[in-house]
Amino acid sequence: MTEPKYDTYIIITPKDFERVQKQYAWMVKMLPAGRLIFVGSAKVGELVKTLDLGEQVGFLNEDDLLPFQDVWDVLNDHMSELLQGDTVPRPGVGWYYQQFLKFELAKQCENEYYMTWDGDTIPCRPVKMFSDDGKPYLDNKNEYHELYFTTMAKILPGSRKLIRSSFISEHMMFHAPTVKDLISVIEGNASLRGETYWEKILRAIEPMQVHQSAYSEFETYGTFVALLTPGRYKIREWHSFRLGGEFFDPNTICERDYIWLGKDFDAISFEKGHSIKEGNGNLFDNPVYQEKLSARKMLEVAQEGAGGYIERWDGGVGSDPLA
Repeated sequence: MTEPKYDTYIIITPKDFERVQKQYAWMVKMLPAGRLIFVGSAKVGELVKTLDLGEQVGFLNEDDLLPFQDVWDVLNDHMSELLQGDTVPRPGVGWYYQQFLKFELAKQCENEYYMTWDGDTIPCRPVKMFSDDGKPYLDNKNEYHELYFTTMAKILPGSRKLIRSSFISEHMMFHAPTVKDLISVIEGNASLRGETYWEKILRAIEPMQVHQSAYSEFETYGTFVALLTPGRYKIREWHSFRLGGEFFDPNTICERDYIWLGKDFDAISFEKGHSIKEGNGNLFDNPVYQEKLSARKMLEVAQEGAGGYIERWDGGVGSDPLA
């Protein structure tokens, strides 16, 4: 069965673009056919031109979707009592702004589907986003943040976490008509202040919790689909090396590394602020170790006794109710 036509959008800041740009040629090779469009400020547009990766790669100015200043103004108003004349820092606004941009894309999407992909995440192997029976995948990982669901219950009354795993996987295949339906439902929630869906979402968050990452577009959309059209998607377990920047340098990771990683991982992330930790250099990127051990085994050993995020291979995601 032929996959539906769709484009992939990467919402990104100039600094994040520059940090990972040496890997974008590999990204273009691994992502499915269709245009790969970077979404960001005018500075991002200038950087995209330097990639010289052909007509497949394009740029969309974020302000043409939703002006950053509009979101900033609403958030400053919502938090005015706490701010006491100060303003919300731009990064604090950006966390929510980039999520709203993903929904705004549905309004100008010419195809039935579109995919968003995090700019700091590089595929390790070719990505296939539709199953053999034509259903798009909703890729799942293991993550949980209670505030995501606290906010979701306010904007979508009666909703709750429905599956054991998480819809947060650094990318998502959106069904544009369903996103529009979700927007309409949120905007129709008369119990929340505001006119637009994004203003209602912001005002649904307690001011003291705004800086605690209190909303997730992926969890909200995934739950909405699970409630209303559970048969549209197929659940798939997804493994991305989220802490990749602690073991690999985005300037030097090479094709040999990707091929080795791709036996266990779908993608690798180079998150902002991550750098190779002491003792991790010449470890995962060492061809001698790669020949003797799998990436999964090496990470499982490295994670022993470690705190924070843990990559797990629990299995069973495909048995969740949405599948």
